[in-house]
Amino acid sequence: MTDATGTPAREQLRIAALFVSDWDHEFAAVAAGDVPSHRLFGMRELERRGHTVLHHTRPAQARLAGRVGWRLSQLLWLVQVQRDVDVVIATHEAAALPALLLRRLGVVRRPVIAMTVAALEATSRPGLAGALQRTALRGADAITVFSSSQREDLARRLRRPVQDLRAVPLGVDTEFFTPRPGARGGGLLSVGTNAGKDYPTLMEALRPGERCVVVTDAWNQAQATPLAEGLDVSFRSDVPIAELRELYADADVMVLPLREAEMSSGQTVLLENLAMGTPVVISDVSGVADYLDPQVTNVVQAGQPLLLRQALLDTSWHDRARGGPALVARRFTVEHLASAVESIADELVSAGA
Repeated sequence: MTDATGTPAREQLRIAALFVSDWDHEFAAVAAGDVPSHRLFGMRELERRGHTVLHHTRPAQARLAGRVGWRLSQLLWLVQVQRDVDVVIATHEAAALPALLLRRLGVVRRPVIAMTVAALEATSRPGLAGALQRTALRGADAITVFSSSQREDLARRLRRPVQDLRAVPLGVDTEFFTPRPGARGGGLLSVGTNAGKDYPTLMEALRPGERCVVVTDAWNQAQATPLAEGLDVSFRSDVPIAELRELYADADVMVLPLREAEMSSGQTVLLENLAMGTPVVISDVSGVADYLDPQVTNVVQAGQPLLLRQALLDTSWHDRARGGPALVARRFTVEHLASAVESIADELVSAGA
């Protein structure tokens, strides 16, 4: 089949999208413009391309509660609807696990793409938890990672050819995160959760009287608090994304202190701030190497508070941040993410996986 120009027309797909929790409210929030579409991992953009995206919505009166209940409920839904879809896309390795286990048993008969965030960490867990993740991911028809540095280690752990693991860069919603005119003045801002963050190094790099807001989780706050005495640091958590966007727009510098970790960490906040033209200081770790451009960001050696302090004191590079929106537009939009996932899905469906 060809389109009006004679170009082969792309087949429109029916996709079953799997999430780690009931994400129906996020679809509604994205449609209303209240949250960025990359929280749907490209599903809105796939719909914009003409594909049909189905997702499970658990009834309010459902008896199966909690995380395990959600996954079982979603799995039952998938088994019922799979005859009506071409491909299954799991937006996290945890969301993929039940479907992939049944895929190996032949119960789920459609190809499954597992988009992974923390697959290295999940597959390295001791005991049954790690064994289940390894067994499940070995059955995926395609696996994506947000950092190319993870491909070889994960392929080796899963005993799969490295070409089975696709490096698909994260993309962000550039309709939601846009440059803001006007002066900044909010001081330093640092945002992010999980074990990939290195807030102790940031605390050691700060000077007394230097204002810094840290938005993170309880675990990271506990690591940083003993070193924050005498500093002008305030900790926050669970900040709504619209308010977080305002903090980005007001920040003089977004500082992202990172450490080497087995999960993708730092890319989302980095790209959101680049899209807004915020000056970013970031640690040079393998997980974000695909996203770094020293012409736009100030990249410093990880775990070195003196080097981080020097970077924070130096304002001469801040004008480079104006190139952030163009960098994101060229390579890291959620449309790029959707296009890459679409190509993988087309390949699997065409091959009759």
